[in-house]
Amino acid sequence: MVNIPPGIKKYRWFKQLRRFRNYMRDSYKSYKHRTVMWIRESEFVENIKGDYKLTEEQKKELYNSVIQESHKHALYDFDHKSPLVSIIIVNRNGLDHLKRLFKDFASNVQYPSYEIIVVDNASQDNSVAFLEELSNVLPLKLIRNKDNQSFSRSNNQGAEIAEGKYLLLLNNDVEPTHGWLNHMMRSATQSGDVGAVGAKLVYPDCSQSRLNRRNSFKIQHEGIAFKEEDGFIKPYNWGNGEPFSVGELVDEARAAVTGAALLVEKEKYFQVDGLDEGYIYGYEDVDFCLKLLKKGYNNIYCPRAVLFHYEFGTQEKHKKKNIKTWRLNNQKIFRERWNKWLRRELLMDKLNCGYVFSDKPLKVAFVVTETGENASAGDYFTATSLAKSFQKYGWETSYLSRVESEDWYYVEGDVDVLISLLDAYDIRKIRSENNLLIKMAWPRNWLDRWMFYYPDFAEFDLVMATSETACEYIKQKTGKDVFLLPLATDPDIFNSQVEGNEDWMCDYCFTGSYWNDPREIVDILDPESLPYTFKLYGKNWEEFEKFKPYYEGFVPYQRMPEIYRSTKVVVDDANRVTKRYGSVNSRVFDAIASGVLVVTNGDIGAEETFKGILPVYRSKEDLNQLLEFYLSHEEERKAKIKELQEFVLSHHTYDQRAEKIKDVLESYIWKRKMAIKIPAPSWEEVEEWGDYYLALGLKKELERNDCEVILQVLPEWEGDGDARCDSVLVLRGLSRYQPKPQHFNMMWNISHPDDVTIEEYN
Repeated sequence: MVNIPPGIKKYRWFKQLRRFRNYMRDSYKSYKHRTVMWIRESEFVENIKGDYKLTEEQKKELYNSVIQESHKHALYDFDHKSPLVSIIIVNRNGLDHLKRLFKDFASNVQYPSYEIIVVDNASQDNSVAFLEELSNVLPLKLIRNKDNQSFSRSNNQGAEIAEGKYLLLLNNDVEPTHGWLNHMMRSATQSGDVGAVGAKLVYPDCSQSRLNRRNSFKIQHEGIAFKEEDGFIKPYNWGNGEPFSVGELVDEARAAVTGAALLVEKEKYFQVDGLDEGYIYGYEDVDFCLKLLKKGYNNIYCPRAVLFHYEFGTQEKHKKKNIKTWRLNNQKIFRERWNKWLRRELLMDKLNCGYVFSDKPLKVAFVVTETGENASAGDYFTATSLAKSFQKYGWETSYLSRVESEDWYYVEGDVDVLISLLDAYDIRKIRSENNLLIKMAWPRNWLDRWMFYYPDFAEFDLVMATSETACEYIKQKTGKDVFLLPLATDPDIFNSQVEGNEDWMCDYCFTGSYWNDPREIVDILDPESLPYTFKLYGKNWEEFEKFKPYYEGFVPYQRMPEIYRSTKVVVDDANRVTKRYGSVNSRVFDAIASGVLVVTNGDIGAEETFKGILPVYRSKEDLNQLLEFYLSHEEERKAKIKELQEFVLSHHTYDQRAEKIKDVLESYIWKRKMAIKIPAPSWEEVEEWGDYYLALGLKKELERNDCEVILQVLPEWEGDGDARCDSVLVLRGLSRYQPKPQHFNMMWNISHPDDVTIEEYN
């Protein structure tokens, strides 16, 4: 890596060299990380190729532990007046499954009122004969179809002849345990707003399965959750692959549950028109549950109802060609109907930690200079304070450190929001599996660097700034809307109850470091001219002779509350990269929250952020007068501290900043979003295309009407960069676009109309 000697910093080309050094360093770390990750993934694949085998004794023990656990759950005392449940089972050549399902059915059901409806789809084995014989001992009806109907159609057939108040869709490849229906009915009858009720499904012995051989006796389903994958808001089994355990036995809300064991009132089933028969063996149960949810019903996961599900045995018998065809059909229908709605619901669920659509809370990653106890970069302290407030919402937080991270451009797929506090972070280099990642910029200083040195600034989804002046400046230069978000304090850490330190007692102090960049305090502050004790804390002040007698060295951020409680006045020196934009340093908020007076040279920030109540100095004489007055007039100093402290605690805590960011994120999630696809071959050539300027004009007007717009050039058309968009506008010239089913797709035929076929219009 390139190290820059201090002597060349005076030259004009220093900034360009600095940027080149940083670029090379970051590129090297990114390349190194990708190489290491590839090696690790290769090693992981080799490791999992090894056999994962349970002994017969282990299988028996694990199986019995699930059975025994089901007997421990207390049953509800349903009597003969209990509602009739119609259990609908779809079957095709599933004789072995049926034998297992009905082996101990009567004793395990533990519910007094039910009928069984089996819809048989032209079975060629002895399923029908077995069922006819079974009807002599169980209340069983049989529908015999002459051909193989879909899962949706078959269940709807059963529902049409069902006499029960409740319908239970039950796969033929399940093995119920003791009391399963009792528990599900108890959940279903608790409240009138219950929609579908699902059960805990457990993998059986999977040692012969190609897909699930490592999942024997683990959790298969605890409800349905959702995640973004290649632009698709995809359902997946909650808890899948987790070890079987008792856990919580209380019902939990879910967006959806699987149709392998799904209980619902018949009236509600038909309110939403049952299962959609457009689906072919897939997604119909999730679609059904989402219809109930939109109707205002709550879908429930009942952890006390436990069934083994031999799903792998059924799925692996289907022909691969059929499975692929069905999956593509089902995904197309599901995307068109639900993707836009689910995308917002998923993000809002994470934002509010609802745990209905997702099994994970919102996760925020901060881009910072460094981390750890010995960190001295202010951006890290800002991030940790805000992270603490985010965690009160239940959110998770992490850090992408320029110093410590192996590759700070690799953003893990579970990160939902990225907040960059550094201008040097180029978001165009981000690698993340999450196409819904919300990228936020929070410039605290170096505004020109943010906007003009790095062309990625326009690609941030949200921009926040620390002062009104900074917000206006950024808006004028970029046209982007900017949210006001000053720095703040954490009153749990900085408060009047903290004990001071005898070794640090003084009348006034300064806390801050010198980074070989001009600071006004060097010329304005003259401790020798004042009859008061002074202490100086920070890095790199030893080179100034006049400060040596007062210099106490660097003190970790964790001990700053003691520093502030050991003095009467803190001198703030707003440096040149923040002062003219009115940004107020965190030391101002922290010291005031600690019950200490602050005097500042940041006149714009004092006026905008503190409404003119913060004492300001503009010269050496001003500073000396302020110090002499407040250090010799204790009552006036205490009165000013009280006024400032009340103001800070009422308006400038990180809890309040977290609330503002939460509100901003919520507004962004609900905001309409559009992608305009430009046929220009690359961003390097885009300015040569008239389509680009047409798109810019559209973008400007649409954003005035509260619609977020992203622009994409031709190589980006087919990617997932438009995953967050509701609609797509294609500027159709020579290049054809293949519409994605989750979008509302529009084409503006701007040239070559003869090249557009009727099929493309359709």
